[in-house]
Amino acid sequence: MAKDQSYYFSHDVDAFNDPKIVAMISEYGVIAYAWWWIIIEKLASYEDYKLPLKKYTFVALDNELGMKNEQNLTFVEHVFNKNEHVLEQNTFCSFCSFLFISALINDFELLACDDEFFWSPSLTRRFELRKTKNEEISQKRRLAGLKSAEARRENKQKRTHVEQNLTSVEQNELIKEKKRKENIYSYSYYRDGENQNSNELLHMFDDDEPQKTDPYKNVFKIYMNDVGEISPMTKEKLEYLVNDFGESEVITAISKSVEVGKASIAYITAILNNKIREEAAKESGTNRRGKGNRTAKAKSDGSDVDWKNETGEWL
Repeated sequence: MAKDQSYYFSHDVDAFNDPKIVAMISEYGVIAYAWWWIIIEKLASYEDYKLPLKKYTFVALDNELGMKNEQNLTFVEHVFNKNEHVLEQNTFCSFCSFLFISALINDFELLACDDEFFWSPSLTRRFELRKTKNEEISQKRRLAGLKSAEARRENKQKRTHVEQNLTSVEQNELIKEKKRKENIYSYSYYRDGENQNSNELLHMFDDDEPQKTDPYKNVFKIYMNDVGEISPMTKEKLEYLVNDFGESEVITAISKSVEVGKASIAYITAILNNKIREEAAKESGTNRRGKGNRTAKAKSDGSDVDWKNETGEWL
């Protein structure tokens, strides 16, 4: 088999009209056209698309070309008759295939040879052209593969760079968030401890004056635990509420807002304001009832009192 063998080769659609082919057919008959293509197929299957000038080559070709068949004897005899001038020049002249190939080489220039091999220049040229094209295609594919790999590598680097940038952005956002939280007022246990220690230091020599407690401390802590962070505005509102309603009432309002799922400074304020209205309404009702009772008592002249059953306990 030929190196890099292909299982087909190009066949010109007008090969039958080639002048050399026409001359060959004119000389040996149309059967020569069949012999020609059988030889070409044989050459295409061998290494380097060449056949050796050996006895076994022509023995095989005589058999494959059917030159021993009775129906082809007329054509075979014609080949020998046409090549009588070379019969004594080569030991292979007893083979009809050898004489036919010699004619293809010398008379029609369809084949070429050296001292060892014969071949078809046209067939060799076509296969070399195909080999070159295949190599070009392979090279293009290889370069395309390298380019694709490079593109994938660059894309990977870009993605990695983007991911790194995103990580940096996230870190910057965390830093900004941390600074923002530091600007929001909050009571930390650490700071509370510092404040307490500072108060203790200030009053450690004053046994007669009791330590002052921060009335907002518990409110702030509970608000942060149950509701969220305390901004300066929220801090101020909570202080007002503690001053107006007291620590206990504010803590109760915070708990109620959490229970109903509306934990916010606005809802806590609304709870406390509503409590004031309820208490005011209740007090107003009590006053009206008290006034009515006093009026009724004023109208009584004492005639409805059972003096016999009264005791002296009231004296």
